Amino acid sequence: MRGYKKEILAIATNVARAYIDKDMLFRDWNTMHGGVYVPVTPENPPNQDLPKSVPERDIKTPTGRVLTFINPAYMMRQVYELARKEKKISEHVTSLKPLRPENKPDTWDTRALIALEDGNQEVSEIVTEEGKRYLKLMRPLKVEKSCLLCHSQQGYKEGDIGGGITVTFPMELLEVSIWDEEQLLMSGHAFMWLLGLTGLYAGYRGLRQRTIERDKAEAELKQANAALENLATTDFLTGIYNRRKFEELLHTEVAEAKRLDIPLSLIFFDIDHFKKINDTLGHECGDTVLREIGLEVSKRLREIDIFARYGGEEFVILTYNDCRSARKLAEKIRTAIEHHSFAIGEKVTCSFGVTQFCHPDTIDEFVNRADFAMYEAKKSGRNLIVERS
Repeated sequence: MRGYKKEILAIATNVARAYIDKDMLFRDWNTMHGGVYVPVTPENPPNQDLPKSVPERDIKTPTGRVLTFINPAYMMRQVYELARKEKKISEHVTSLKPLRPENKPDTWDTRALIALEDGNQEVSEIVTEEGKRYLKLMRPLKVEKSCLLCHSQQGYKEGDIGGGITVTFPMELLEVSIWDEEQLLMSGHAFMWLLGLTGLYAGYRGLRQRTIERDKAEAELKQANAALENLATTDFLTGIYNRRKFEELLHTEVAEAKRLDIPLSLIFFDIDHFKKINDTLGHECGDTVLREIGLEVSKRLREIDIFARYGGEEFVILTYNDCRSARKLAEKIRTAIEHHSFAIGEKVTCSFGVTQFCHPDTIDEFVNRADFAMYEAKKSGRNLIVERS
């Protein structure tokens, strides 16, 4: 019985985590595109919570169709409302400083949010509401650049914990099936006792079959979790790491570089005039350029180098090199991209920023220095490398 309860809790926890991973993937997709426009309908009215400073919240197509701007927060709000209507598993976003009254935390949410601010990466608990048992699981929702459009006036900065995503999973979805299995097992034991060796053999075969089926289900669950992990850590367009996975690895590698006292450098680079490519040739051509750059750069990196798409047309490389060697690597990549024959038939260049980690640095200072160096390269004429220490 105790083993079954642990199994139920493990499955419920994995399902809740998968839901949150899926939500973060949706948010990243919306953020990557800078928000999206959809038709205005009674079910999809304009977002009244957007600041008045947001330009072109509502636009009209040449045929007169009215479209409204959907940012990541508004998109997830609609997804959660749809899920509440159609499923028993519910989700919501909450914060200790909500902009919308609907996002005000309840007692459990408040305790969980405080725990996240204290450094916990996840908070979960079995609670009983109206006589029914639920697993509640919360993970932090960190402030990204796109969030500051609405939340900057609250004093948030990029990287802060702005709130949390809570999944509420009804345990009865799993407990009923497990209870049925326990009843079958008990009946089987009684049957085996009455029928002796014949019954024992039959019971053994039935138990073996259930064990095989359970092992198969566990294997399928592990496979599904691995697929979800890949979705949550890999950029779907280029196949390299996404920003979320890069930031996780960055903390680990910086700590390792400090411990071993070895050089560690960052290379930020950005595709020059990428908006022009999208506007004149179309987003499919822009996607093709991103994929080709991902392949070209990957061929020139070592296995220990970490390569990720940081957002939009921006990429980042974390390499165990000093600044001089990192600049040589950046020059090799810059030249390769400049001379690459892209499928779109146009010349493409990139601007690079390079910096080396210094032990007094915080991770934010390390990243910002490389980012600023890259923007200096763009301001200085593009297709350049700027090094900052």
